[in-house]
Amino acid sequence: MGLLRRQSSTECAAAVGALAALALYFRRRRRDITLTYLDAKGSAEATRLALHIGRVPFRDERLSYAEVALLRDELPFGQVPTLRVGDDLYCQSAAILRYAGRCAGLFPPDAESQLRCEMVLECIAEIGRDLLPLWYKSVLRRDPNGAPGVPLTQAQVQKVRNVVSTSYMPVGFQRLEKILGERTYFCGERMTIADLAFYVDATQIMEGTFLADTGVGPAVLLDCPNLRALRERVAARDDVAAYYREEATRPTQRAAPMRRASPSA
Repeated sequence: MGLLRRQSSTECAAAVGALAALALYFRRRRRDITLTYLDAKGSAEATRLALHIGRVPFRDERLSYAEVALLRDELPFGQVPTLRVGDDLYCQSAAILRYAGRCAGLFPPDAESQLRCEMVLECIAEIGRDLLPLWYKSVLRRDPNGAPGVPLTQAQVQKVRNVVSTSYMPVGFQRLEKILGERTYFCGERMTIADLAFYVDATQIMEGTFLADTGVGPAVLLDCPNLRALRERVAARDDVAAYYREEATRPTQRAAPMRRASPSA
């Protein structure tokens, strides 16, 4: 009887695994996905990477700031990135990345690992939010019309820059370093979208291109050897290297006038 129970349990696990693989196969076959963002890394690069790594076909549309301004009333929340799936249009970079991770097989399958992945993504997002006053040069993000919300003086911007680059970000990354510990990736031996989200930000930080004039540089990761090693580990992957080889020769896909989302979006 014990042998039968063990055999039944093994068969059940195999069936669940087969169904998950089949679901992933059909998700990857979708050809009606369009990601729209600026012609920059920003809030869409981790999603682009995830879809590429997972071999999920999608259209990569890139806009100028002027084009985004013209389309603002057509966007669900007045901003990019957006993701069109079939006739439905979605927004919010975090939600889009999670969807891409699930489609690409880069989101953990079990609840506890999902919790860990979500935790890391939220930590990365919290570190990034400290930069918003430097990015917008204002206390608030842009108002609904696209203008800065409560602008900062140059002296205030400099003060924020000093505090963020010498305190907020270094401490935030040191805390993230403890979360990573000695693991290969944030969730263990398999890479997830949490690793991609960190990799995109950390690479720009190390290259000195992270949000151009915010003044954030490699020093914020100085005391984080495990995080720096993680960045190098992700960069060395064949699928990541292949994406950037293609990116170097990719013609920009200009966006056609956006259609309004259906009422169900």
